[in-house]
Amino acid sequence: MRYVLLLLLAGTVQTGVQAETLAAYGHQCAEQIAAIPAFSCMAGQEVPITQDGKPVPPQPAPATCDRPSLLPQADAQSQCVPGSRALVLRDDKTAQISAICRKQVARPAGSPLFDEINVISHSLKDGKTCWFTAKAAAPLREDRGIDGRWVPSPSLLPRQPQPPSPEGQRPLPAEKVWLSPREVAWSQPACVSCHDSGPFMYSPYIAQTTQLPGDPFGFYQPKAIGEDFKKAWVRLNAFGITTRGNTCTACHRMGNMNSCQVALQQSTGNAPQPGGNAWSRRFPQSHWMSPGNLHSQAQWNEQFASSLQQLAACCADPKGPGCQVVEYGGGSRSWP
Repeated sequence: MRYVLLLLLAGTVQTGVQAETLAAYGHQCAEQIAAIPAFSCMAGQEVPITQDGKPVPPQPAPATCDRPSLLPQADAQSQCVPGSRALVLRDDKTAQISAICRKQVARPAGSPLFDEINVISHSLKDGKTCWFTAKAAAPLREDRGIDGRWVPSPSLLPRQPQPPSPEGQRPLPAEKVWLSPREVAWSQPACVSCHDSGPFMYSPYIAQTTQLPGDPFGFYQPKAIGEDFKKAWVRLNAFGITTRGNTCTACHRMGNMNSCQVALQQSTGNAPQPGGNAWSRRFPQSHWMSPGNLHSQAQWNEQFASSLQQLAACCADPKGPGCQVVEYGGGSRSWP
């Protein structure tokens, strides 16, 4: 890790390029998409954690559950920690702003402490998308974390005062809470590698709430704002994949990174969900694509199995027969 940090610092010195600040990035996002308001995690809808349909107590975190979080968390007690909350801060014809306040350590019910907060801001006009992340200091502990009762806006200029909460509580300065654009763009798991199909990811975990905007076929330009995010997307060589008449991509895009490598198999019963229990591995919940699956397994195979095989082949070889590559920001490539 130290070696990687030294390389990054050396690259900055050699090129003379200053890392983009949170304030500069946040200001671009506010100007080109929408300003992100300060908010309370406690106003969000709690993400249920259940075992065989029954809610689990807030402590301790169970090792497995019906619908685990699919975000890899090396420091989390499990993929099934109770108490995370999701909320939509804006969803209209112009912009969509979604936040999730995650708990990776089990705490008493109603605790306002969280271990990670993620915000996605997305323009419906042109697809530009911004990403913000806050993380609690390691090692994670039950008695400390990010105070989610009033989270500062990451998109106000430094001289703009953060608004107080309705109760008069003043939030910490944004730079004390939110990570820098470079840290977010290059951290693992990277936002851009998982959100390779669109700004908002569907999973059984988040689908338990009503707090998820949808834009499966709208414009998507994830590398339009922020120098570090542009570089990360270029380095990852991210693009979409489809085939003619594919029943899977008739509902949503398919990205060539996490969607190809992990989600394609997890969502169709071909790979387990980390932290998933026996219930999660039985049909139909094992096949959570398509959402609200009302098919029998035979019907599912009839409708989707061939399309799944085509996508898997194109994920392995995007230049294969019948594969079409969709460039984010417009355009496509296909090979006969």
